[in-house]
Amino acid sequence: MAAGALVGGGLFVLVRGLLAPPPPRLARRLDALYRPPATEGLDHLRWRWQAAALRALAAAGAQPPSLHSDLAVCGTSLERHAMAKLAFATLGATAPVAVSVVWGAAGIAVAPGAVVLIAVVGAAGGFVAPDALLARQAARRRRDLRYALASFLDLVVIVLASGGGVETALHDAARSGSGWAFEELRRALEVARLGRTSPWRALAGLGERLGSPELVELASSVELAGTSGARVRESLRARAGAARDHELAESEADALAASERMGAPMVAMFFGLILLIGYPAMATVMAL
Repeated sequence: MAAGALVGGGLFVLVRGLLAPPPPRLARRLDALYRPPATEGLDHLRWRWQAAALRALAAAGAQPPSLHSDLAVCGTSLERHAMAKLAFATLGATAPVAVSVVWGAAGIAVAPGAVVLIAVVGAAGGFVAPDALLARQAARRRRDLRYALASFLDLVVIVLASGGGVETALHDAARSGSGWAFEELRRALEVARLGRTSPWRALAGLGERLGSPELVELASSVELAGTSGARVRESLRARAGAARDHELAESEADALAASERMGAPMVAMFFGLILLIGYPAMATVMAL
């Protein structure tokens, strides 16, 4: 009976294996994994636009080295940035054509060569404009990061003064703050804790990813404290004071620049008033 059951089970497995479809090949499974979903409607159009934007970005040549760090500090992706560049370029190219069509319908003749030239310049300017906007936003975010690091250093020094260790001081200081900068610090330290790696390496990696030399220097100071037993409290206190002085100098420079910008409209209004008063007299004299 056991032999019959064994033979019957073997025949059942053989028949099932012959009737079952063959397993798909690995290349076909990988192709299906990386193939975009066959969706329709808005999602499909968005994917097509993203693919065209990435191709245009690749065709534009090498990107600046700071692009990836600017994207990381702004919390955006390369695909989204490429889509913005293509959208701005398309708008810059189509806006002059639309204006020329409207003017033509109104009876205003526009030279086709001028329209083409303006469209080309608009497309080029629109393609470059998101890079400038991204760099400006990244500069503001890095400035906010420097301000957050000054507070972070003060908190680390306080925890160290109370008798805590270096790693405890880093984690407690990161949990005490709020904002995107402290969230990045908490995330990096938590990843280092879960991965059982040193926190200063995580901070150094975060500084390199965000393009923050201040964070890289902080990681170096903490590494000396954790490995060589350096006098980290005095070093971090001095670094926090230097960060606050740098923050105060930047605030004063911004205030002076804002004061200078406020004087420009007054000068323009003064010249406009002189022009308004002097134009009738000049027109009367020229008419004589």
